[in-house]
Amino acid sequence: MARFRTILYGGASALFLVSGMSQTVLLAERWPGPEASVIRAYLAPDSGLMWALLLAIWAMVALDLVGQWTEPSQIAGVTLPVTAALVLAAVLPWIALGQPVLLLLGLTAATLAALAAARRAVGRHRPAIGFLAGWLTALTSAALAMAVAGLTPLSMGEAAALAVLPAAAFGAAAQTWIGPAIGYSAALIWAFCALAVSTMGTDPRTAIAATLGIAAMTVVLVRAAS
Repeated sequence: MARFRTILYGGASALFLVSGMSQTVLLAERWPGPEASVIRAYLAPDSGLMWALLLAIWAMVALDLVGQWTEPSQIAGVTLPVTAALVLAAVLPWIALGQPVLLLLGLTAATLAALAAARRAVGRHRPAIGFLAGWLTALTSAALAMAVAGLTPLSMGEAAALAVLPAAAFGAAAQTWIGPAIGYSAALIWAFCALAVSTMGTDPRTAIAATLGIAAMTVVLVRAAS
């Protein structure tokens, strides 16, 4: 059973990695227009800090898979939620083109699944699960901005600035719920830093909101680490 869970997780991880690498090449062409600029910032980055975050996600998922293949007992209780999160994150950008509400709902489900796995993974030396959940929270925030911009008169910049704040509040509550593991907060802070840097010159409102999110998550990170 443990080996089956490892194979299941391995398939989901491979799908996530292949899909993610494909998105960096094809997503900008398949999903053009300013309304998708925020989501593309995470999935097809044009800044060094965002690229570093994406590479870190891929590396941690791959290394976690290797670790669980050598110690399959560590995957018990975590496989199903993290597998669901990885599969949703892999397929949603392809099937939700032009459907921001569907994308938001799907990524919310992926984030909640990853958070459930992250809480179960505390104490098992699996920081990748919490890191994945933090990245998915940032990605869900971007999907929220797309949905708000599509359903209201707000511009994408205004919607992105507004979406960061509930993401930070949710992130603070989620970190408290997860417990003493810092991977989640570290990923979300990294994402907010990359967003602040990439929008500082073009959209100061989003950069300021991201900075506030960084401050909130840093406080929670310090508490979790201690």
